[in-house]
Amino acid sequence: MININFEESAKTITSLLQEQKNIAIIIKGSPDPDALASSYFFWKLCTLLHVKATIYGFMPASLPSNKEFISIFNIPFNIVADLKEINLSRFSGYIVCDYQIAALEDNFAIIPCIIHLDHHSPAEHDVPARFRLLTDKVSSTSTLCALLMQHISFVSLEDVPSLATALYVGIKTDSDDFKHVGEYDTMALEYIKPFCNMTIIEQIENTPLTPHALSLLQKAMKNAIVYKDWLIAGVGFVEERYRDIIAIIADYLLQNNPVELVVVYGAVYHNNHTKLDIDASFRTRSEDFDLNELIKNITPDGGGRKYKGAFQVHIDYFVHCPDQDTLWEIIEMTTNQILKNQRDSSLKIVLQSKFKNFKKILKHLFRL
Repeated sequence: MININFEESAKTITSLLQEQKNIAIIIKGSPDPDALASSYFFWKLCTLLHVKATIYGFMPASLPSNKEFISIFNIPFNIVADLKEINLSRFSGYIVCDYQIAALEDNFAIIPCIIHLDHHSPAEHDVPARFRLLTDKVSSTSTLCALLMQHISFVSLEDVPSLATALYVGIKTDSDDFKHVGEYDTMALEYIKPFCNMTIIEQIENTPLTPHALSLLQKAMKNAIVYKDWLIAGVGFVEERYRDIIAIIADYLLQNNPVELVVVYGAVYHNNHTKLDIDASFRTRSEDFDLNELIKNITPDGGGRKYKGAFQVHIDYFVHCPDQDTLWEIIEMTTNQILKNQRDSSLKIVLQSKFKNFKKILKHLFRL
């Protein structure tokens, strides 16, 4: 187990926030419960320290349960098309939670990254951050926030229940209903669970899927192919507000099929059909498979950790294609072939992963 001094980290974070006058909290990826809960945590800390903070995201919450999450906790989530919509001169710095890379667009480099938290291993190249805590030894960024909260004395008993409840949902979601919790996750849950409002948690979790979500699931099941021990499924064109359903479908297909890995992808329209991406969600039940390595072999615009990952490839040029059926055939044929090629070379990734784990064990032994 890694050794993180959460007490010292909490002091550093508090000190850094106290130096700020106005800070931007950026949700770079999908606004899922983990990203929302950890961003809400830092927004609340800023509020308690009398520091102005604004949460920005580039994608709307697509799942009904995530919309309910935002509503219940009254999270001030501002959706912008891109960074050009943000008045940079207002901010002294920014925070990124639940994303492997803190770097934003070049024009955003005029303000520094103050805090960067994520539950992936650090990327090779990234912008400097005044405080950075990245580790794949936890299931969620919410875990890190919960363990930090233990050592922040100015968080009052009045504030703890809402923060604890939000972070609990973040941990539960990203650990696949606690199937993949580690020692730090257990410590975090032991701390926050007594403060949680279970009625609110049930309300969020019992938010029903929309008919459209169910229709996308049916389409994925119809289009699914099994290549060796991988299941690959395309869902066609998807509006941005339904993007998160791709990940939900990947979870469902892995639970209900005897395969080692599931990939679900779709062509997602953004910004009123002015942008188009291929979005893919990966799920595996293998501990020995390095999803991050697999995804980086396909595109740098994505990443993974144990059991799950995702990528996004921009294909804006094809927004103007007049024949969607033909375009989808090309996307499906190409993506399926790329994934099949990756499956054929996956033994190399498994061996690399085993070798990395072996090196970690040796390092640990020699430290002892």
